[in-house]
Parts: sequence; structure tokens; C-alpha cells
Amino acid sequence: MGLLTLSLTSNATQPVEADVATSQAAAANTNMFDPNYWMAGANISIPPAISTKPEFNAAHPSAWMKLVNPISHMQTHKMFANPASYTQFMRPQFYLEFINPQNMMAWVNPASYQVMMEQQTMNYWMNPASYAHMIDPAMYQETLNPANYMVYLNPNTYLGLMGSGTCNAENPNNTSGWFGSTC
Repeated sequence: MGLLTLSLTSNATQPVEADVATSQAAAANTNMFDPNYWMAGANISIPPAISTKPEFNAAHPSAWMKLVNPISHMQTHKMFANPASYTQFMRPQFYLEFINPQNMMAWVNPASYQVMMEQQTMNYWMNPASYAHMIDPAMYQETLNPANYMVYLNPNTYLGLMGSGTCNAENPNNTSGWFGSTC
């Protein structure tokens, strides 16, 4: 007990630095019942961390043709192997594409399947060497990269999903979330 008292009294006689003094003064002026105190440090005007442009529109056949097309197949495969791209499936805009009449009409348009009907595409997929990329470890490096999971630890990702990414209606980064885009 004596050592604790000695420790406290010896620290009380030390000079207080300027930044410590200002932080102590600020702490003394806090009002826990003031709503402005709670929101003073919040910066809600930050754009959301998730992309507003969908990378894969599952409601349109052109997205599925990217998987069939030998030229764009590798990029689409890598997009699916990257966990950071999965946030697009959490956005309401992704699901609203399924009720878009233009997307529905694209499914019955034979021109949407032109890539699949090309002879070069069929020849490419008939070759067993086309499937060798599935066992290539380089295709799955994005899954093992911890930086691709950081989007899930960013609070702005979830603010964007809730529609709280920004309070400015003229801001192009203002996307409607599950609960609207109002503040």
C-alpha cells in the first residue's frame, strides 16, 4: 500500500506536457448526454468501400457468356476467386437487376448467345487442355491474399450497404442501400 501511495504522489509532482493538458481539458468538457458529442467523431461523408458498378450481372446472359468466352474466361474466373468481389452480391442493386425487363428480354434474344455458338468457342472447350487452368494455383492466389478480405473489416462497406455512405444526394457515390440512401 505504501508503494502505491508513493507512486501516485511522485507522479503528481511531474510537469504536465501540453498535449496531455489539452486532452485532459477536453475530457473535462465532455457531456455524455449531448448527442453532438457522440457524433462529433463520425465522418459519414466517406464514400462506401464497395464498388457501385457490378462486376457480374447474373441477371443478364452477357455475364454468363464471359465465362464461356475463351478470351474473358480467365478474368471472370479470377473475379470469382477474389473474395473482395463478393460484396457485389450483398448490394440490393444486384437483386434488382433480376426484375429489369431489359434483362428478361435478353434471355430470349438469340443474339445474346452468339459467343457460345461460335465454332472457335466450341473448339476451345472441346480441347482438354482448356481445363488445365482449373488446377493452376495461380488462379486461386486471390483467395489466399489477406488484403482481399479487408473490405469486410471496413465499416464503410456496411455503411454503403445500409445506404449511409453519404448524406449528399448529388454525390455520385451515394448508392441506395437496403434501407435507402437518406441520413
